[in-house]
Amino acid sequence: MAVRKTSTAAHTIEAGNPDVIAQYERSMSELEQIVARLEQGETSLEQSLADYERGALLARQCEQALKAAEQRIEALMQSDEEESPKKNGKKDSPKTQPDLPPADAFFDV
Repeated sequence: MAVRKTSTAAHTIEAGNPDVIAQYERSMSELEQIVARLEQGETSLEQSLADYERGALLARQCEQALKAAEQRIEALMQSDEEESPKKNGKKDSPKTQPDLPPADAFFDV
């Protein structure tokens, strides 16, 4: 299954974006089910390989989404620090928007 990538800024990971959050939660839930099946060891070798491949894809997607969310949080924290008065009396530097990948780059939305 291919990962769809778009360039729309509307799908960046933002606080409260229900589509991205729901997709992440569905992916994690499916990944947990796959891990449980693999741990039981009662599936055929072919099914186990298919589950492993799907699980690896889901794990990568979730990891990328978490990294993007972490970058977003760091950018917000930097923005907050820039807005607070500086102790040394220097003027605040201009704000820049973080360059974040679109959220649907991580999931098949």
